[in-house]
Amino acid sequence: MAEQILFLYLRLKDNFDEVYKFISKIEAKVDVKGRIFVPATYRRMLEAEGEASLCLRADRVMKCLRLYPTSEWDKIDKEFLSKLNMWDKNDQRLYRQFASSVEQIELDASGRILIQKKHLDAIGVEGEVQFVGMGSCFEIWTSENLDEELMSDEEFAEALQNKMGGAISL
Repeated sequence: MAEQILFLYLRLKDNFDEVYKFISKIEAKVDVKGRIFVPATYRRMLEAEGEASLCLRADRVMKCLRLYPTSEWDKIDKEFLSKLNMWDKNDQRLYRQFASSVEQIELDASGRILIQKKHLDAIGVEGEVQFVGMGSCFEIWTSENLDEELMSDEEFAEALQNKMGGAISL
């Protein structure tokens, strides 16, 4: 199975020009103050690129928190702005809501991030979370929300086959 995942990763990698490759699912605990240790593998990538802060965007529909290295968020923001006419009232409203939903957070000296209670409450965090690598960003989920979102092994294999072509077995 590891070889198949590596093969899929290499096929996908050829289609992206990203610095970051956040992957895997890693469990972590949230302390009473809302601090979470960012996984060491993610911290090493951030440190290697000189990133000291992250941009957090709460996804209320998916019930997760999405964290981007600031340089990656800047790319998203620039692309989004390029599609808008800032003289148009509706585009201004759209951008205002988009930009105001993002918060910049710093990693402390221990490699922790402090997440506001309102964000943790919005996704139902009660002590443990799952970090999920998503390439250029990573997400924070509760185990329950993530389990609801993930496909079964059969659905996953079928979706891979449909997107990538050919037979893929996991």
